[in-house]
Amino acid sequence: MTVSADSRNNVLSGEGPRARGSSAFGIVTSLLFLALAGRLVQLQILEYDQLAGEAARQVYGTVYDRDRRGAIVDARGTTFAASVAIKSCAIDPKILLEAEGANPVKLLARLTEMLSLTPTDVQRINLGLEKRRSVDTDHGPVEEPVRFIWVKRRLDEREWEGLSSAMRSAKIEASNAWRNRRRWLRRVNERKVFRDSGGEAQAREAAEGWRKIALNAEGRFAGVFFPPEFERVYPQGSLAAHILGFGDIDGNGLEGVEKTFHALLQGVSVNRMVARDARASVLSTLAPDHRSTDGMTVELTVDSVVQAIVEEELRQGVDNLKRGSPEVTAHAVVIEPFSGDILAIANYPTFDPNRPGEFPARNRRNDAVVSVQEPGSTFKPLIISAAIEEKLANFMEEIDCTTFRMENGRIIRDIHPYGRMRLDMAVAKSSNPAMVRVGLRLSPKKMREYLLRYGFGEKTGSLLPGEIGGKVTDSGKWSSYTMGSVPMGYEINVTTLQMASAYSVIANGGVLMRPNIIRAVYDASGGLALVMQPEAKRRVISPETAALMRSVLRKVITEGTGRRADIKEYRLGGKTGTANMIVNEKERQAGMKGYSKVRHTANFVALAPWDKPRAVICVSIRETGKFGGEASSPVGAAIAKRILGYWGEPTMTGNAVGPEMASRKLSEPEAIPAIYTVGAPDDENALAEEVDPRIWEEWLEDDEALG
Repeated sequence: MTVSADSRNNVLSGEGPRARGSSAFGIVTSLLFLALAGRLVQLQILEYDQLAGEAARQVYGTVYDRDRRGAIVDARGTTFAASVAIKSCAIDPKILLEAEGANPVKLLARLTEMLSLTPTDVQRINLGLEKRRSVDTDHGPVEEPVRFIWVKRRLDEREWEGLSSAMRSAKIEASNAWRNRRRWLRRVNERKVFRDSGGEAQAREAAEGWRKIALNAEGRFAGVFFPPEFERVYPQGSLAAHILGFGDIDGNGLEGVEKTFHALLQGVSVNRMVARDARASVLSTLAPDHRSTDGMTVELTVDSVVQAIVEEELRQGVDNLKRGSPEVTAHAVVIEPFSGDILAIANYPTFDPNRPGEFPARNRRNDAVVSVQEPGSTFKPLIISAAIEEKLANFMEEIDCTTFRMENGRIIRDIHPYGRMRLDMAVAKSSNPAMVRVGLRLSPKKMREYLLRYGFGEKTGSLLPGEIGGKVTDSGKWSSYTMGSVPMGYEINVTTLQMASAYSVIANGGVLMRPNIIRAVYDASGGLALVMQPEAKRRVISPETAALMRSVLRKVITEGTGRRADIKEYRLGGKTGTANMIVNEKERQAGMKGYSKVRHTANFVALAPWDKPRAVICVSIRETGKFGGEASSPVGAAIAKRILGYWGEPTMTGNAVGPEMASRKLSEPEAIPAIYTVGAPDDENALAEEVDPRIWEEWLEDDEALG
């Protein structure tokens, strides 16, 4: 092969075709390198802060760990309230609106069909998708979609299975599509090697097709997720409903212990930083926060067995009375007198905290602490104790029990008139003239001082929400009427919890204890976080006075107005009381004033047993035409018999009541047989014409006074 001189010169000089091609390639490569370097300078230096911030917002995020609300248990560890995981559905609008293959309209249509969304739900979701929030960046605030909208809460099993299955299918479809796309892209590279432009184009087209399929599958449920959520359940149903209260759908306590101790029960909310992939799925948790988000467990002083006994007997007593008084209601309190621990609080009618909205608001009211009443004759032992403590009277003295005319002309009488008798029997027979005669030995200042020392006129401090302090008339408004009314339990408004607390003073030797509903609080790991110690507020009467009054309260049961509570198994002490209720709106429209002549509050307070009380039981039945001895004392006695048997307290024959006495099915109420079919009823009077009219006219304007 012969090479010409010109060709040889071109090669030597670098001016041949190959040389010119190499020069062009070098120039292009240099330009591309310079462009790449310029872009790198722009990204890494000039726009670094902005792009780094955007990348961080896309890659990193926070996940809110919704806490599990703490449990509420009784003193025996029985669960009263707990939180269980439930399925709910939500949308992250930012992910939905920014996803390439998403279609919000089609998604809402799909969710509407699968979850049976209402038009209101759809409208709410659409409004949420339109909302924007301001996010601070290095270059100022940026408007972006909000990050959370509820779609539907508390999905049923069918809805959950249908939606979760569809989402899994879409995820699998997207994963397979991305896998096929990667396979076709690898063939694109292979075609480049063989310079097959036709095959390369087909491979690229196939890869793009699979990309669209993947995006459409991912966009089908873009932004839809199932946030961790818990539902509050009450395994014991209506048991202790008024103590426990209930919460809303977000777990916020609205009533009862759920409200008072919401801060402890709800736990700690923790936001955890996570890294996400390109499709917003969580890859890992960064700087993990190992704090527990679970709420604390609150242990009550309430004994579920005692609570069940009280509710059963209260309901049975009310059902028996409703035959003649359809509007009758009742409530009861059981307190351990030496510690102040509340063992039970029951109201009837009641409600189920699992579905509180299905019951009238009246059923949800805890009357034992949020409404007041005039206690009637159950108040008499407290005033007599004050006179004994001040050495202005003694139980062995004879007292005139005949009709008494006060200086202001007011007449105090008994339904069943008595002559003269010892003061202890006057208390047992509940003689009104005797109580007023002794009460007048106290000055108005001293009598009011004792009312306050017993805890009336102030909240007990039980920590139950809605509790009121009752009403003790201001000293400036006391009159001769007041001095005659208070010893009989009128012109003073008290709660049933206050009365149980006051009688605990007599039961425990003279000390006012703070009623307590909480025994302890445990953290999420089971460690003891708080113990509520018994709190003595003050001494009210001496141990000697308290012991004397306990003996008198025993005589009330054996010889006085409480004989229907004289059960054969245990020796109880107690006091009956009946108070006429202030006229209601219907009676006022009929022209009645002051007090109703047919509507009574029938009360009974028991010490069980009388000599060494383990429990103070206070029963109040309203809207009945019967006296406390007839309506309330059998209920109180039945409660005392069953709880003392449950505790294994020996009977008067030396045997403990069998376990069947402590357990009775709620669904099988039985009639309470009258312990005594004959005997004197309570001797409390209907005092409509004898109360200072200034008092009831003022109270008619006071919702709290009306109870």
